[in-house]
Amino acid sequence: MKKVSFTQAQFVAAAFTQEGFPKMTTPSGPMSEVAIVGRSNVGKSSLINHLLKKSLARTSSVPGKTQSINFFSVDAQLALVDLPGYGYAKVPQQIKEQWAGIIDHYLQSRSTLKLILLLIDSRREPTEEDFALVRWAIFHQKPILFVFTKTDRSNEMEKQKNTRIALDLLKKHLNLASIHFLHYSIKDPSARIGLIKKINELLKWV
Repeated sequence: MKKVSFTQAQFVAAAFTQEGFPKMTTPSGPMSEVAIVGRSNVGKSSLINHLLKKSLARTSSVPGKTQSINFFSVDAQLALVDLPGYGYAKVPQQIKEQWAGIIDHYLQSRSTLKLILLLIDSRREPTEEDFALVRWAIFHQKPILFVFTKTDRSNEMEKQKNTRIALDLLKKHLNLASIHFLHYSIKDPSARIGLIKKINELLKWV
């Protein structure tokens, strides 16, 4: 796959059921997919809009607003897939179960899924839901890039300390020699450049 520059992006579809998953292709075959996952209040939509330089993902002060799996086309050669956030206590149990079902089906059924971006609040420790997602990805041999968000809300010492704690906890659920991670702030233009570079680097390995 050619290097993806993230210069053009468009919304493709919002799927509430597996039947709604779009078939996204390039002239050379099925489009590779990068899924973005994380807790409801981790800043997923804000990161997507910052990365794509367009307000394509809905942002809200109320977590849990993303109730569908949203597909975006990037440079007509890569699909960015926004999965519903998990772990938000105020969402009704029935909705939680519905989300869990569609997320699980997506993760299991999409052979085109090549990379998972797992977003973690840089001020918080990873949760049991995060660990479960990590174990699933390792079992199915899906590469993970850990993205620590909202780094502008901590000083450098706090950021580094929290990152070390989070990585130590995550390593207990990984059987890998190394972990791929980076820090991200939507207030830092260089964060976008770094994430694009890392996505391209990891996609070359799959």
